[in-house]
Amino acid sequence: MKVFLSGIAGTGMSSLAGLFKEKGFEIYGSDIAFYPPVGPMLKKMGVSIFEGFSEKNIPEDVDLCVIGNIISRGNPEAEFILNNKIKYYSMAEALKIFFIKDSVSIVASGTHGKTTISSFLAYLFIKGGVSPGYFIGGKPVDMNSSYSSGDGSCFISEGDEYETSFFDRSSKFLKYFPDILILSSLEYDHLDFFKTEREYKNAFRNLVNQVPSNGVIISNSDFTMNNDVLNGCISPVITYGSEKADYLIEEIKSDSEGFRFSLKVKGDKLTFLTPLPGKYNIHNLTSGIIAGLHMGIPEQTIREAVAGFNGVERRLRKIGVKGDSVLYEDFAHHPTSIVEVLTSLKELYPDRKLTALFEPASWSLKNKFFEDKLAASLSVADEIMIRIPERLGKIREEERIDIGKLVKKINNSGKNGIATEKISDFETFLNNISLKESRVIVILSNGSFGSLPSKARELFH
Repeated sequence: MKVFLSGIAGTGMSSLAGLFKEKGFEIYGSDIAFYPPVGPMLKKMGVSIFEGFSEKNIPEDVDLCVIGNIISRGNPEAEFILNNKIKYYSMAEALKIFFIKDSVSIVASGTHGKTTISSFLAYLFIKGGVSPGYFIGGKPVDMNSSYSSGDGSCFISEGDEYETSFFDRSSKFLKYFPDILILSSLEYDHLDFFKTEREYKNAFRNLVNQVPSNGVIISNSDFTMNNDVLNGCISPVITYGSEKADYLIEEIKSDSEGFRFSLKVKGDKLTFLTPLPGKYNIHNLTSGIIAGLHMGIPEQTIREAVAGFNGVERRLRKIGVKGDSVLYEDFAHHPTSIVEVLTSLKELYPDRKLTALFEPASWSLKNKFFEDKLAASLSVADEIMIRIPERLGKIREEERIDIGKLVKKINNSGKNGIATEKISDFETFLNNISLKESRVIVILSNGSFGSLPSKARELFH
């Protein structure tokens, strides 16, 4: 079967290409550009790729097309597909039809943590002797890729709430029909797609209502929105959290081996050790532990998986050391995740100055709605350098974040904040750090940050 993917170079679409290749399909695809690592990965797979969009890229005898959500009406490939009545799907629909259907569907959803949770689930199930299919929006550190077709018994999906495509404005995760649904911490996000908090909650309510009564929902009860979307839920619910939960998280402590925590459930206490820092990571792992127990994976196997799982690339990863200074990187897509990351680093390095290099890359972080929350979140650090984002003019002035006001609010809190457009200013800062200094630096961005992370790795070995 010949499959053409329009907009193939994104994380999700390139992974879908890999899944199709595992099924033995002949894959073609196009995009604006093919930067590493995606371009070389697709070539290694044997995918025929085309730079730029043209109807000539689509094979004459193509069986079906997948149209990525970066593609809009007017794109020559989209118009050719529509005009010639070629069978086409969105990425999420193709994932459901060719890989999730007929499997036990396990979906990790939520504003925060879903990439880590879905990665841990895949790692755990493999350790437990299961051969799961999985589709993850990031690269797990301990695994060769972010996707696998598995043996068909179960499929683990990272449930993205963002829109599906130009021809389907619903959330991607509504295509996955979960039997087991994880709701991690829910907070209003993706302001460009969900115009109100109510719209955001309704998307998750619709997802909750897809879970059958013989399925299960695993939910973080520490977040008000989680409890709101579960109101009136028919399906069984298992909660986890810091208080009033079925699985109560207790006794979080760190030592030379890592971070220890216990789960209190029905009078019993389960203990675990993880290398991952941060209370939020323990919450993420707990949701996976519950899913593993529900699927019958032995407790000792789960304990070993928790101890062996090293997380996901770009999620609070140490990327270098220079003298006594340590450099980290994090995806940082929301004010709450920024607080969690900075607080975790403060706890890890209580005696060191903490510097945040921050790029508001997403539409939501460029929006005035988050301005006050961002100031408070970033002020957990001691000093903050902010990259003035590109294309701010595309957001209406009354909705646009004011970087000058953001910096002023940070400085009014007693911290040292500055803003600059130039990536070279960040490089100069990193270059000038003395080997004698003892500090922690974290690069916070869910964008490319002008390739600053890769440049920083060259400076911090």
